Amino acid sequence: MSLLFLYIGSEKIVQVASKLAANLNFHRVVVGTVFVASITSMPELLSSTIAMLYGTSKMALGNIIGSNIYNIPLIVGICGLVRRFKIKENSINDECLFMIGLSVTLMLIAITIGEITWWVGLIFLLLYPVFIYNSIRKGNGGSNPTDRKPSDGLAKLMIIMLLSGLVLLCGAFLLVYSAVFICEMFNLNEFYVGFTMVAIGCVIPEVAVSIVAALHGEQEISIGNVIGDNIITMTLVLGIVGLFRPFNVSLLEVLSTVPFMILMTLMLYVMNRRSGKITKTWSLLMLALALAVFILETLNSTI
Repeated sequence: MSLLFLYIGSEKIVQVASKLAANLNFHRVVVGTVFVASITSMPELLSSTIAMLYGTSKMALGNIIGSNIYNIPLIVGICGLVRRFKIKENSINDECLFMIGLSVTLMLIAITIGEITWWVGLIFLLLYPVFIYNSIRKGNGGSNPTDRKPSDGLAKLMIIMLLSGLVLLCGAFLLVYSAVFICEMFNLNEFYVGFTMVAIGCVIPEVAVSIVAALHGEQEISIGNVIGDNIITMTLVLGIVGLFRPFNVSLLEVLSTVPFMILMTLMLYVMNRRSGKITKTWSLLMLALALAVFILETLNSTI
């Protein structure tokens, strides 16, 4: 049932996103980065917020870091196997560097103060509107806008996208609920549950949307969704959790996971800057790294 909901929601979102790009005269990368990513990041936001309210902020942190690690290799890896396409975009370079800066900041916070305080959460949260504003500003009349003519009304497109997002969320939460229930049966620690099962469950909508976009030839939306979702998760989700429920962070947990988040983002940056192509070799390498991280963190959780 969850997979069916995910497919229906992702199929409709891709169709609407393409039309939205035409109506707003935005580049499709910006549409994927801002509009599509804002909807597909809702599972991370809601699941992390619920975890925070239940006093399991470590699960929320694991979810944030884990989803950002698995997001890039799963989407880029699977989409690269489905169809070879180009990703050469200057905006992606800037967003990758911004994402790396956020990751390094999180590591420095863990090393220096060892906790996510309310003011740290506020800083991350304030970076969210800055990112959205800059993305829209670059897309407003920027280079290579969509060449399709406007079709449906803007209000209608936004309503359809929101309804599609609700369908997507239903599928994601059915999947996450099942995964968390299974994890609790094995009495696993909160960070590991958030980092693996919850994070992978939350990444499913992004993967579904990006694969459907790739199949429809909307490669810019696929890639924009990847990096946009990661930045929104790091700013909006981490900011809300830290602002309303400050918590301590384990130096070992952060240092054993965040470097992989930086590595995945750096790989996307290198691919975009050098060849601008996602080949099957790159796809298989990223999928192998995602599997290696999952195995490594599983082994760490048992020590």
